[in-house]
Amino acid sequence: MTLAQIGVRGLLDSPGEQFAASAVVVVAFLAAAGIVYACGGLLKGRLSDEAAEAVQSAVGMALGIAAGAVLVDIWNQWGPVATAWGEVRPGPTTGVRALIALLALGVTYTVTRITKRFVRVGERRDAISTHQREILHHVVQIALFVPAILFTFLLFDAGVGNVLLSASVLGVVLGLAARQTLGAVLAGFVLLFSRPFKLGDWVEIGDHEGIITDVSIVNTEIRTFDDEVVMIPNDEITSRAVLNRSKNDRLRVTVDVGVDYDTDVARAMETAADAMGGLDDLKESPAPDVVVESFGDSAVVLTLRFYIDNPTIQRKWAAQNAVMESVKTAFEREGIAIPFPQRVLSGREQDGGLRVADERAVAADGNEPNGEERSDGEPEAAVEPATDGGDTGSGDDDGGADG
Repeated sequence: MTLAQIGVRGLLDSPGEQFAASAVVVVAFLAAAGIVYACGGLLKGRLSDEAAEAVQSAVGMALGIAAGAVLVDIWNQWGPVATAWGEVRPGPTTGVRALIALLALGVTYTVTRITKRFVRVGERRDAISTHQREILHHVVQIALFVPAILFTFLLFDAGVGNVLLSASVLGVVLGLAARQTLGAVLAGFVLLFSRPFKLGDWVEIGDHEGIITDVSIVNTEIRTFDDEVVMIPNDEITSRAVLNRSKNDRLRVTVDVGVDYDTDVARAMETAADAMGGLDDLKESPAPDVVVESFGDSAVVLTLRFYIDNPTIQRKWAAQNAVMESVKTAFEREGIAIPFPQRVLSGREQDGGLRVADERAVAADGNEPNGEERSDGEPEAAVEPATDGGDTGSGDDDGGADG
C-alpha cells in the first residue's frame, strides 16, 4: 500500500474535493502563519529580538513544509517528487557541497547579526536615527547575501551567467510593473544619506504639518496636530520642500496686533516690547522686538517677533498665548486702543448728501417712519436722503471714524 493510498489522497475521489481540500490547507497555513506572527510580541518579551525572529522563521518554515507535504499527498505527486530527488544524485560530493553552502550562508547571517549590533550602538550614541539603522541593516544584508548566493550557485556548477541574465530580465519586468514603489524605495535611501529629519521632528511637507512618527523605506508617517496620521511616499518627499522646525534649537514666532490710527505708533511699539520682555516662555536672546507691518483698513498693524527654545507646537502655543495676554493688558493700562473694523455711512455728493429728518416727520405714537418703535418709547430722528429718488448711501470699510 502506497503513501497516497493511506494518506489524505485516499479520502478524496474527485478533483472538486481535491481543490476544496487544497483551499482548506492554504487557509489553515495562512491562519497558522498569522498566529505565529501575532505571537512575535510575546516571544520578544521572553527572548531577545534575534532569538524571537529565529523562532518565528523556524516555525514558519516547518508550517510551510508540512503544508507542502499535505498538498503533494492530496494531488498524489509523490512520484514526481521522488523522481526529482533521484536526479539530484545525493552522494558524498553533494553532501560536502551542501555543507559548505550552509556554512557560507550561516557565516553570512552571523555577520549581518554582528553588523546590526554595531548599528544599534551607533543609534544609542545618536550617530544615526532608527530609520537609518533599519536601512543600513538591509543594505548590509544585500551586500553580504548576494555574493554568498552566487558562491552557492558556483559551488553546484550552476550557470551563474544564466542566473544573472534571468535576474536582470526579472528586474526589468518588476521595475516596469512597480516604478512608483521602486522610486519610493530609492527615495528612502536618499533620505538615509540626506537626513532632512528624524523621528519626533516637527516638519511641514507640502500641505501636511505634524510630527514624524515613523520612516520606512517606502513611506514616511506624520501625525498632524489634529491627531490624524498621514502616510507620504518617500519619492514625494524628495521632490518637495521640507520645512523642519526642529532642526535648530530655536524658532522665531510672530503675532500681529493693530493699533488705532490716532495712537502714537512709537509709544505702542515700546509698550509692546516692554510687555514681552519679562515673559518666561520667550527666549531672552535674541530679544523680542516689534516692527510696523502695514497700514490696515482700520488700524496700523504691528508685528511682534520673539524666539522660543527647543521648538514644539506646545511651546509655540504657550508663547503666543502669553504674548497676546501680556500685550493686551499693557495696551489697556496705557490707554492704547486696539480698533475693530468700522463703517462710514455717506450719501452721494450730487444728491445733497444726507440730512436728519424733522421731528415733525416722526409719528406721534413713538414709531419710526419705517414702522419700528424704539425700546424706550421715544421717537428717534431718522436719516433720509436730502432729495427724493437719490441713493441712501453706501457702506464702505475704511479706517475713518463714524460719520
